[in-house]
Amino acid sequence: MTVRMACEAGGVRVEVCDGGSTTSSPAVRVPSADDDGGRGLWLVDLLATAWGAHPDTTGGSVWFRVAGRV
Repeated sequence: MTVRMACEAGGVRVEVCDGGSTTSSPAVRVPSADDDGGRGLWLVDLLATAWGAHPDTTGGSVWFRVAGRV
Protein backbone atom coordinates (compact mmCIF):
# COMPACT_ATOMS: atom_id res chain seq x y z
CA MET A 1 0.00 0.00 0.00
CA THR A 2 1.19 3.49 -0.86
CA VAL A 3 -0.33 6.71 0.48
CA ARG A 4 0.45 10.08 -1.10
CA MET A 5 -0.68 13.44 0.24
CA ALA A 6 -0.34 16.86 -1.36
CA CYS A 7 -1.39 20.31 -0.23
CA GLU A 8 -3.49 22.07 -2.85
CA ALA A 9 -5.30 25.37 -2.96
CA GLY A 10 -8.18 25.04 -0.52
CA GLY A 11 -7.33 21.64 0.93
CA VAL A 12 -5.45 18.35 0.73
CA ARG A 13 -5.43 15.63 -1.94
CA VAL A 14 -4.81 12.05 -0.79
CA GLU A 15 -4.21 9.02 -3.00
CA VAL A 16 -4.14 5.44 -1.70
CA CYS A 17 -2.76 2.70 -3.99
CA ASP A 18 -2.92 -1.01 -3.22
CA GLY A 19 -2.97 -4.43 -4.84
CA GLY A 20 -6.76 -4.43 -5.14
CA SER A 21 -8.85 -5.10 -8.21
CA THR A 22 -7.26 -4.37 -11.58
CA THR A 23 -10.57 -4.28 -13.46
CA SER A 24 -13.25 -2.70 -11.29
CA SER A 25 -13.71 0.44 -9.26
CA PRO A 26 -14.84 0.36 -5.63
CA ALA A 27 -18.47 1.14 -4.79
CA VAL A 28 -19.79 3.08 -1.83
CA ARG A 29 -22.05 1.07 0.43
CA VAL A 30 -23.72 2.08 3.66
CA PRO A 31 -22.41 -0.22 6.41
CA SER A 32 -24.66 -1.52 9.15
CA ALA A 33 -23.76 -0.91 12.77
CA ASP A 34 -22.75 -4.58 13.11
CA ASP A 35 -20.31 -4.64 10.16
CA ASP A 36 -16.66 -5.21 11.07
CA GLY A 37 -15.44 -3.16 8.07
CA GLY A 38 -16.55 -1.45 4.92
CA ARG A 39 -16.59 2.10 6.22
CA GLY A 40 -13.57 3.56 4.43
CA LEU A 41 -15.10 4.63 1.13
CA TRP A 42 -18.38 5.51 2.85
CA LEU A 43 -16.47 7.98 5.07
CA VAL A 44 -14.54 9.35 2.08
CA ASP A 45 -17.82 9.95 0.26
CA LEU A 46 -19.25 11.81 3.27
CA LEU A 47 -16.21 13.98 4.01
CA ALA A 48 -14.46 14.61 0.70
CA THR A 49 -15.26 17.40 -1.73
CA ALA A 50 -14.37 15.06 -4.62
CA TRP A 51 -13.06 11.51 -5.07
CA GLY A 52 -12.39 8.94 -7.73
CA ALA A 53 -10.85 5.53 -8.40
CA HIS A 54 -8.46 4.20 -11.03
CA PRO A 55 -7.86 0.48 -11.57
CA ASP A 56 -4.53 -0.33 -13.25
CA THR A 57 -2.30 -3.31 -13.97
CA THR A 58 -0.77 -3.44 -10.47
CA GLY A 59 -3.93 -2.90 -8.44
CA GLY A 60 -6.07 0.11 -7.86
CA SER A 61 -5.98 3.58 -6.43
CA VAL A 62 -8.52 5.84 -4.78
CA TRP A 63 -7.97 9.59 -4.49
CA PHE A 64 -9.93 12.22 -2.60
CA ARG A 65 -9.83 15.91 -1.76
CA VAL A 66 -10.67 17.33 1.65
CA ALA A 67 -11.32 21.04 1.96
CA GLY A 68 -9.67 23.10 4.65
CA ARG A 69 -6.83 25.42 5.50
CA VAL A 70 -3.37 23.95 5.20
